[in-house]
Amino acid sequence: MRAFAAGAALLALCTACGVGPSDVIRAGEPARGFVQGTPLYFVRHGRLVSVSRPEGPLAASEAVELLVAGPTAKERERSFDTRLPKDLTVQAIGDGFALARSAPAVTGGLPPAFRLTRLATGQLVCTIAAATAAERGMDVDDVRVTVPDGNQSRCADFM
Repeated sequence: MRAFAAGAALLALCTACGVGPSDVIRAGEPARGFVQGTPLYFVRHGRLVSVSRPEGPLAASEAVELLVAGPTAKERERSFDTRLPKDLTVQAIGDGFALARSAPAVTGGLPPAFRLTRLATGQLVCTIAAATAAERGMDVDDVRVTVPDGNQSRCADFM
């Protein structure tokens, strides 16, 4: 028993470093690293997911053009999809966007009005916010995007 106690004491002595415990030390934001490419937001399994394209960084209008074009063949193979209507025209304007439906000429009237689904709106808001944040050196959650009804949204509102 004495040998066991002596061995335990020797083990404790050998493993002690002499530095006492301390409280958590706050050091600010975690490192963010250099982000290459342009984040576009597509839908995968019913949720918004960021996909980085090698182009970029791009202006919000250029990112929206890529988004409206839809996922690439490789992205579709990985189950990425879009909820944006195929006949949608989007114009990025400053920190917001305007929508129009591109339809063949309709005799005697305008194309029917439409509303985007929540996921489709999120795709646009998050893509514009990410491009704007990269351009201004901001965090994406600090960017507010003006949607067509005049309200402002953040990407976090759709996550």
